[in-house]
Amino acid sequence: MKKYFYITAIAFPIVTGSAWAQETTVQPTDQAPAEQTEGETPDDGMAGGAPAAGDMATESAPAEGMAAESADSETTVPPSDVVVPQQDSAEMLGDWLLSTSVTSPDGETIGSIKDFIITEDGQITAVILGVGGFLGIGEKDIAVDYSLLDIQYDGNAIQLAMTREEADAAPEYQYRDKETPPPATGDAMGATGTDMNSETGMTGGEAGTMGAAPTE
Repeated sequence: MKKYFYITAIAFPIVTGSAWAQETTVQPTDQAPAEQTEGETPDDGMAGGAPAAGDMATESAPAEGMAAESADSETTVPPSDVVVPQQDSAEMLGDWLLSTSVTSPDGETIGSIKDFIITEDGQITAVILGVGGFLGIGEKDIAVDYSLLDIQYDGNAIQLAMTREEADAAPEYQYRDKETPPPATGDAMGATGTDMNSETGMTGGEAGTMGAAPTE
């Protein structure tokens, strides 16, 4: 009997120790920390600190507006003696006179205005009238003094102290060919090259030396 109690006393601590070890097993470490809430990612804090693209665009918008206002304020104003602001009451547009019929004092149609003759200083000396013919066939151009035209109602009525027979008998106007500027000559091109060398402070020999390939 004593032997039974002795064996029981030895086995009991062993059994209870094994059960206690099972109860105190360490919890798995794959669970999320208590501070991290469900659905939150570790980068949320960093993302919250970085400015969004919309905020960056909003911050750059005032700078662009200030740059545009500065460019407008620096716009060069043309000189007042170059720009004409408006048309005077005594001035007319050439379009008002073009294709307008010119009549005699008796109301007979002499011809219609086709063009203007203008001097180098901008003065209109004559107008070209298409006279004669029928529906443009057999028509000829004559020039009449612009100062002799009686222009009324902004070009709605134009009279000339001439009959149609006189206009048909007038000589045809002789046009000249339009001149064009002469082409650039070799001397002008050579002078340009010399000026470029003088501006850079190099002589012709120095310029040639720079263009030459290095020798070994």
